[in-house]
Amino acid sequence: MGPVAGGAGRPAARRGDDRGCRCDHPGGHPSASPSPSPSPSPSPSPSASKSPKVASAADGPSACPPFPAFPDENCTGWKHTGVKLKNCNGDIRKNNAVLDSCYFPQDLKIVAKNVTVKRSHVKGSVYASYMTEWDFQGLTLIDVEIEDEGNTSPDRAAIGGPNFTCIRCHVHNTGTGISMGGNVTIKDSYAHDFTYTDGAHQAAAGANGGANLTLIHNNLECARTNVSADKQGCSSALSLYDEPTIKNVLVEKNLFNTAGGYCTYGGGPNGTDIRYIDNRFGTKFHKSCGSYGPVAAWHKNNSGNVWRGNAWQGTNKPLNP
Repeated sequence: MGPVAGGAGRPAARRGDDRGCRCDHPGGHPSASPSPSPSPSPSPSPSASKSPKVASAADGPSACPPFPAFPDENCTGWKHTGVKLKNCNGDIRKNNAVLDSCYFPQDLKIVAKNVTVKRSHVKGSVYASYMTEWDFQGLTLIDVEIEDEGNTSPDRAAIGGPNFTCIRCHVHNTGTGISMGGNVTIKDSYAHDFTYTDGAHQAAAGANGGANLTLIHNNLECARTNVSADKQGCSSALSLYDEPTIKNVLVEKNLFNTAGGYCTYGGGPNGTDIRYIDNRFGTKFHKSCGSYGPVAAWHKNNSGNVWRGNAWQGTNKPLNP
């Protein structure tokens, strides 16, 4: 079983409706199942010895059209690569393992260091083990689809924890999207369409504190798939909360849309070194991007915070919070 939204073992966050709330972390902590041990939270604050993992030339050129276009299902996940998938074991325990063209019919559990998964499909969630203290330890996902259509565990994040990289990932039909601890890079990825459960606070990507987060050229969209639900579970497309402190975050050339309250929460009163650069705010669900507006919890005078080149999608009219 993978990361869940909320639950025991995670520090409580303030709850409320989406009007200005700093809602729950969109991913939560990984559950200890199948192990009978209790489930602690991934540590949101990386050690000083770690640094954010960044895509290198070895990752190859992006298959997605460059900004001002944005990723979609045609350039993310495994399908655009043309590979034929084979069934693979989803319990990875070998350091430096490389898994290619795999279909994981259940959750993908990472117990090893520096694992690479590429051109593959995960039916469930991706999570780190309690044996590594919920740390992905340098996991890299390239051209991977993560989905849980059928809602076997609709309260879980697609992937959640520290120290991983997602390049051209296609995330959908999970309880919520990408939950970032510390030292996380998300690039050229598409996250959308989540399953509402009672009390959910969803986001396409989000973090409840942490440091060294990089989001470059992603399409982040939060809306529920089960439209018969009587509530909207999305807090935002990108939720950056400061419980505990969040710092050193680069958000550049992303597209935001949400059916929820705001398109992004910008780090709260305590976030520092948070840079929003050349992002686009869409009007797919609301003319103000979110039902209450494009951005909340942004504090421009905090140390290192930058808001530059952000605009409305389609018109390129500057957007200043």
